Amino acid sequence: MERKKILEVKNLKVYYPVRQKSEKAFVKAVDDISFSVYEGETFGIVGESGCGKSTTGKTLVRLNKPTAGTVLFEGKDLSLNANRREVMELTQKIQIIFQDPYSSLDPRFSIGRCIEEPLIVHHMGNAMERYNRVAELMYDVGLKAEQYTRYPHEFSGGQRQRIGVARALALRPSLVVCDEPVSALDVSIQAQILNLMKELQRKYNLTYIFISHNLSVVKHVCDRIAVMYLGNMMEIADKKDLFDKPLHPYTRALLDAIPVPDPDIKSMTGTLEGDVPSPVNPPKGCVFHTRCPYATDRCRQERPQLKEYGKGHLAACFRCE
Repeated sequence: MERKKILEVKNLKVYYPVRQKSEKAFVKAVDDISFSVYEGETFGIVGESGCGKSTTGKTLVRLNKPTAGTVLFEGKDLSLNANRREVMELTQKIQIIFQDPYSSLDPRFSIGRCIEEPLIVHHMGNAMERYNRVAELMYDVGLKAEQYTRYPHEFSGGQRQRIGVARALALRPSLVVCDEPVSALDVSIQAQILNLMKELQRKYNLTYIFISHNLSVVKHVCDRIAVMYLGNMMEIADKKDLFDKPLHPYTRALLDAIPVPDPDIKSMTGTLEGDVPSPVNPPKGCVFHTRCPYATDRCRQERPQLKEYGKGHLAACFRCE
């Protein structure tokens, strides 16, 4: 049975203007990427800090404006030229869970009001209906009804992230962008939040885009994974294929860098050398060639395209040809 695409991103670019020696230049945070997300799955996006994964997630929920490209959600266009009213209706179905549970909640509002705010903004229900919806969500994420009137500073980091999850689900979305939702939490609390998100995914039939730099977490929660580097997609594959048979040298280096809890096992065998190039002036050709041990003259001159080298396994590398 063919899977249904809930989101399709085509040639997305997000550039930020900067001044460089009195000349106008651009930070190419996201540079011409394409991918699809299927209904009901958890699609992971991983990469080093600054690779553009969070920018991609925020652009999908329209917190950032795309410079170019097309975003289709449930077959409808979410680009800047789309009908404003239609976009407002569609974006109710796409919500985000932020990385920092401390700064993502308004300290002036009780947690009940924080969760209720999206319902107020979109004029959904009367006061009693909104209260009942908030109470239901608080129960679903493991919060008590008597905590409704308390303020964010009265909660721990894990509890605040539960509040953030409840707020993201208030409008009954079908797609939730999770922007490193557990990276600011203790390891034991991370497991609780991840298990909670899995339960809620089953209950509400949610689709997740899970953004993280922690490959161990991504392996636990994701069905398919995309690897980003310097604003570009390097590889996209099912979780098992990516971890068992990575095609791109960058993916292999990331997997080699996963800590192994055994002092007798040598790890970090594929540690990358050098620094990530500037996104203002990325390298010509393959953006990874400055750090790739297999780079050739072709890599320095031509930019490899994302091609399929197996069932659903895509990579942007000339070595795969």
